[in-house]
Amino acid sequence: MKKLALSLGIIVMALGLSACDESVTDEIEEPNAEEQSSHDNNQKREEAQMANLLALELQIGNEVFSAQLYESETTEALLELLPLTIDMEDLHGNEKFFYLSERLPTNSESPEHINAGDIMLYGDDCLVFFYDKLSTSHQYTRLGYIENVEKFTQAVGEGNVTVVLNFAGNDE
Repeated sequence: MKKLALSLGIIVMALGLSACDESVTDEIEEPNAEEQSSHDNNQKREEAQMANLLALELQIGNEVFSAQLYESETTEALLELLPLTIDMEDLHGNEKFFYLSERLPTNSESPEHINAGDIMLYGDDCLVFFYDKLSTSHQYTRLGYIENVEKFTQAVGEGNVTVVLNFAGNDE
């Protein structure tokens, strides 16, 4: 009899704890608008990263860097311009930019946070390589990312830099 009462007590206690857990879960499951926006942006980035990637090579001086581009109409249009040698200007000590001779299709968004190594398009003709992280309210089209960010950051240094863009493995 004592065993039965003890067993029932454990079951009742377990059910009570489950009810508490559900109320805590309910509170957590309702994110505010800012949390939802951040979650949506992270989800978009993860989906893009799982998509097919296109390989790009950047050369700065004697250093060669690999980059991965998200497969999109914008990156396809950029790849049609390759090989390309560009003189990139420095802006704000966190990015290098170059205005392309052609306008590219866009899919702009406000990323809020940009990571070092991100490759983006500002407007429809400004190619941007970020070498430091930052927060922004500007609109960009995500193109991809540079793989060895620390080495890239050292190579771009301060001021303007000449960059050769080519398909990965292509020595044209």
